[in-house]
Amino acid sequence: MTYLFNRYITKAYTPEEKAELFRLIQTEEADEELKALLGNMVEGTETEMHLPENTSDKIFQAIVGEMPALPVNVPVESRRSIPRWVGIAAASVVLAVLCSYFIFRTNKTGALTEAAIAVKNAGPSFIQITTTTREGKNIRLPDSTEVWLSPSSVLEYPPVFTGALREIKLSGEAFFEVAHDRQHPFIIHSGNIETRVLGTSFNIQAYDNQEEINVTVVTGKVNVSNKSKVEHVELVANQRAVFHRTTTELVKEEANTASAPIMLKRKDGEFVYKNERLQKVIDDLHEYFGINIQVAEAVKACPVNLNFYLSEKIEEVLEPISLMINGSVQKKGDIFFIDGKPCIKTN
Repeated sequence: MTYLFNRYITKAYTPEEKAELFRLIQTEEADEELKALLGNMVEGTETEMHLPENTSDKIFQAIVGEMPALPVNVPVESRRSIPRWVGIAAASVVLAVLCSYFIFRTNKTGALTEAAIAVKNAGPSFIQITTTTREGKNIRLPDSTEVWLSPSSVLEYPPVFTGALREIKLSGEAFFEVAHDRQHPFIIHSGNIETRVLGTSFNIQAYDNQEEINVTVVTGKVNVSNKSKVEHVELVANQRAVFHRTTTELVKEEANTASAPIMLKRKDGEFVYKNERLQKVIDDLHEYFGINIQVAEAVKACPVNLNFYLSEKIEEVLEPISLMINGSVQKKGDIFFIDGKPCIKTN
């Protein structure tokens, strides 16, 4: 049972192994072992998903009552290694999907069973995935949409998409490749804006500490509106929308000012900037590395070309910046200071 169970949640099973696992679950041969395996999964998901007490028992009762052949999508943090987080995230998704199935499972009269009602009332219905500084995660949503979550970000999504819309929440930054579904628009709520798509790839940056929210489209078409839906812009490939929190203005930028193609590199953990304002780069570095960096007023608007990986030391990132603006970088305590002369503007 343990071998088959682990093969199933990691999607490494053969059709024969899946059939044998379901056969065992539908009998009473391995009830205690199954409950123990589910219990271990519950314990391992506490940091990613808040689950009520006795969740494993409730899920077990749902499974033995009626076995669904549900897919399990296992998020992967990076191609280089498979950390313990992968197991935790997989458990979160497996448990959430099973709970969701159990919630909507009805008896012959069309009413929810007592156990289903208990699970439904037990806790939140959204899965929450978070990243810390220097950390990125790759998540596959229930509709097969893929999300690459940048550092210091939070993604919330339901275990299954129901109804006419596929709605999620984002705080921070993420690159999306949305599964195409014309009948069910995909909507991302991030700060004061709403991004609506059918199937496309794009990047959203909506950190709470930054004055701007940016949506950059790589492929397809995206509709961006403010929270009140008074303003909206439609974007196509290589265009960007910028929402200014202070003025609540929503601005569309054309291809010559957007940097859509380089957003694709973020899927592989590489962050690239082309002719970006220094202050904007520094704001992002603060989110990505969790470092306090102060910039002299004279150089805040200087254009910067830069690429780096999260595995690099912050000093290795800041040094080429200081050389580029013909300035200097110094560290005093835990704070970095970048200084220099005003940049010469070129047309």
